[in-house]
Amino acid sequence: MLDSVSVTKDSTYSFKTTKIKGQHLFVIQPAEGYPFLFINDASSATLNINGDHPMTPEIKGSVATSGLYQFLATYRKDDSTIVETFRALDANHKLSAPTAKDDSIRDALGTQRDQQIIQMNKDIEQFTASTPSPVAAFYVLKLMAPRSIQPEALFPITQKASERFPEDGSLAALTSQLKVSLASNNPNNYPLMNKQAPDLEMQSPDGKDIKISDFKGKYLLVDFWASWCSPCRAENPNVVKAYNQFKDKNFTILGVSLDKDKEAWTKAIMHDHLTWNHMSDLKYWSSAAVGAYQISGIPFNVLLDPTGKIIAQNLRGEDLENKLSEVLK
Repeated sequence: MLDSVSVTKDSTYSFKTTKIKGQHLFVIQPAEGYPFLFINDASSATLNINGDHPMTPEIKGSVATSGLYQFLATYRKDDSTIVETFRALDANHKLSAPTAKDDSIRDALGTQRDQQIIQMNKDIEQFTASTPSPVAAFYVLKLMAPRSIQPEALFPITQKASERFPEDGSLAALTSQLKVSLASNNPNNYPLMNKQAPDLEMQSPDGKDIKISDFKGKYLLVDFWASWCSPCRAENPNVVKAYNQFKDKNFTILGVSLDKDKEAWTKAIMHDHLTWNHMSDLKYWSSAAVGAYQISGIPFNVLLDPTGKIIAQNLRGEDLENKLSEVLK
């Protein structure tokens, strides 16, 4: 539904919606400037917009809108602290001759980044568990939470929100989508399980051609990720740990990136200490890897045996270490 109004000479404006059932999210887009969100949880409400402070409009009469903007302020703060930590890590990795102290700082920054992501996720979970608005909960769970929360952790949060608002179809649909996605990641449902892995050929960061089949003879973890993927970056320390533990036992990793920016890709490799082979066609979600391996989200990985057959998929955290311990005896 689209509508427009004009701002009067005294800088005021007003509009009325048609009679619609339930809460909905409206976007107020000035001719120039930042768009504003508004939820119709009251018969009338006021949104005072100050062009000098577009992120903090004055809201009267709409509890849902006020609560959403309060959360957005918290989220921006969480996000900015994570960005600053990534910048500090970037500067640390650019040091030409890092000292032992620099290495210690890098490790501390990595821990700090992980803790900041955990805090962001806690803030998301707390908001969606307490907001009186199903629309606000849906907005955060659909557009913001997937940036930092893994699907298996996001599903119970979304399910709880849907149970709080049983009449809301959007939350129910989102819960259903996550359930289907998780089911598709079940090893028993992955169509390529116990089949030969599709071969892919892409270029390494230094321009060399690499193929998945180049690694036959070893157990190979094909790790699909991207520099822009927060859950991927949060999972990388677990992958690094597993690599260091098993790299001398006929095991290696091949990173396949869904990046489109080569510089961002190569920087992330350095930042996260991903010292194994990497390749990408730099085509984002149009990458040949997406269709070949039926990828619906990242991070995602498949474990190949020395013959090139897929024997496991979507291994994360301790599950990755446990599986490698099982096969690399």
